[in-house]
Amino acid sequence: MGHATDRKRRTGTTVVLVNPPAIAFADPRGGWPGTYDTAASDLGKTFINRHALFLTGGDIYGYDAARGIRRFLLERKLATAIGGGTMPAIMGTNIYDLEYADARGLDYTEMGYEACQEATSRPVSQGSVGAGTGATVGPFVRGMLGSKGGLGSRASRVGRWTVGTIVVTNCIGNVYDPFESETIAGTHRKGRNEFMELDSVLDAYITKSVPRFGTTIGVVGTDAPLNHEQLARLVELAHDGIALAVRPAHMSTDGDTLLGFATRRGRRGQVDYREFDAIHHTAVQAVARAAVNAANAAKIPGGVRGFKG
Repeated sequence: MGHATDRKRRTGTTVVLVNPPAIAFADPRGGWPGTYDTAASDLGKTFINRHALFLTGGDIYGYDAARGIRRFLLERKLATAIGGGTMPAIMGTNIYDLEYADARGLDYTEMGYEACQEATSRPVSQGSVGAGTGATVGPFVRGMLGSKGGLGSRASRVGRWTVGTIVVTNCIGNVYDPFESETIAGTHRKGRNEFMELDSVLDAYITKSVPRFGTTIGVVGTDAPLNHEQLARLVELAHDGIALAVRPAHMSTDGDTLLGFATRRGRRGQVDYREFDAIHHTAVQAVARAAVNAANAAKIPGGVRGFKG
């Protein structure tokens, strides 16, 4: 995984490179998702392997990152210029960070390429980096304050395998730490240290709010020998982790989307239902912890704690 971060423009891109290519799947749950070439990995499709998965700021402009990723894959001979199933296969999803970021004229192509160059198998930075650079959390209602969102990660062992997750919290709902039972980011009023839950502002949300465009996006990866149906099920179930850590999740102007891949290390054996349950449980917990890590590690340049909606 690698990040490209533009701190001046407050936006960025994160790329996961997969070599050799791995089976992939995407599951959008929010009411307003933004995805790049995810339908080709739906169940029943033919070429379901992907060389790279990316998360990006910049909304639709961020999709230009795929051009830079494609260039990197071809230069490094990780993919071919022609040939069915061997050309650069890339899927991605975005966040709407344009009310905090300044993406006008920014070349996300170069950011995609840079993120590939920075890719490493070692632990990488969390917080206001990569796709989480311009992420924000809340507010429910314009005129209230929100918090800085970010990018978090988590890797966990389960039996013989590993489950790794990356999550970007750019949600309308608050970020809630289910492990400490407390809200840690989201809507609040100026001068107050407590967060406001949607229940307390429901009337204002219905009658006074102007649409706020948010989303929680992420990647779930494992080396377990899952088949494509099992991978699809894992990605679907991993959304429970978003539901644990974002309150409420999957709102009408959220684009909550998870991408997933399985490298099937060694491709030996099969995963039975008990092993799958353990992987599923671990993935849900990892997604929730990555979302919490994203909010806890997020920082705003200049030390600003919140922003006005």
